Amino acid sequence: MWIGLLWILGCYGISIAVLHLLLGTRRGGSKKTANVLLVTKNNQNQIEWYIRSLFFFSRFKGNEVKATIFDEGSSDDTRKIIERLSHSHLLELRYQTDYDAVDHYLRQHDSEPVTVVHLSSREDLVKIHVG
Repeated sequence: MWIGLLWILGCYGISIAVLHLLLGTRRGGSKKTANVLLVTKNNQNQIEWYIRSLFFFSRFKGNEVKATIFDEGSSDDTRKIIERLSHSHLLELRYQTDYDAVDHYLRQHDSEPVTVVHLSSREDLVKIHVG
């Protein structure tokens, strides 16, 4: 009985390993990192949820994501929260000092797709889905 159970578990484990190998080669070994630009100001109550959700769902789908966050002069704890999360997530915090900072960033990354999300805009929040 134990031998039969071990045989079943072994076959199951081997089939899972083969499935992962096949899916890994079919998707292509090198994945591109999705760039997301988040623009925020005074979002201390939501920013942690936004960041954690972005990274959780991208990891769940098997995608890598790099988030750049432009802070437009928050007067609450938004910056502290982002700095704390930057230790465990691939985040870059920038302080937007001039009006065309986002445009300048987009020109620097012209060769790669960048999703821009203004966290104060409900329409832009739908874009957080990284596929």
